[in-house]
Amino acid sequence: MVAGALFVFAGLLQGQAQNLVQPLTVNLTAYDSADGHAIRIGTAQFIRYLTGSDVTKGRLVLVTPPGNTPGTIGALGSFLRITSGNTTVLEIPSPGEFNLYQDYAALTTRGSRTSGKALNRFSIDSGSVRGELQGFSTWTIRTEPVRGTDVSGTGTFASKVNGWLEITDVTQGTAVVTGTIAAGAPRAEEAPPEETSTDTTDTSTSDTSGTPTPKS
Repeated sequence: MVAGALFVFAGLLQGQAQNLVQPLTVNLTAYDSADGHAIRIGTAQFIRYLTGSDVTKGRLVLVTPPGNTPGTIGALGSFLRITSGNTTVLEIPSPGEFNLYQDYAALTTRGSRTSGKALNRFSIDSGSVRGELQGFSTWTIRTEPVRGTDVSGTGTFASKVNGWLEITDVTQGTAVVTGTIAAGAPRAEEAPPEETSTDTTDTSTSDTSGTPTPKS
């Protein structure tokens, strides 16, 4: 009985676990392999390359599932989301089209904050954008709950990256890339609103002949 109760309780906790979301900022320069000209890629341009069009009030969001511990090595399970206001325009899923890896990490903890130095890789293959960027990252992770939510599964970070990208109709083949990728403070993802059903019950009554008769 006790084991069964613990199993149910663990299931409830897992069901209540929320993804962590944080704004992602991209500031890259790509050097085209054909003639070496520079292509500036900010967050807005990166969103356009991923979606194929400009996105009004577009935001690039990094979404990380719960369960990572500070300093996790390997794939972090994060994926990309592009939003316009409260509307999700596109998601770049993990591991099929996007991966954030952490190859090495060194942590220092003081009180409720953990600072980290890490080597991270950003891998993407969304169809219109392909590439591999890697570099040195500085992380700040909060180990105390924020508004009642454990956000220690990720943290703010700034990565100095280099690598390559291929962008449809932008680069001529593979472009050499350098720049920065930064993530803001994480927060718990808000649960989507519950669907409300519309009552379609027929409010008419029927006489003995079977013909519907409206209520007076």
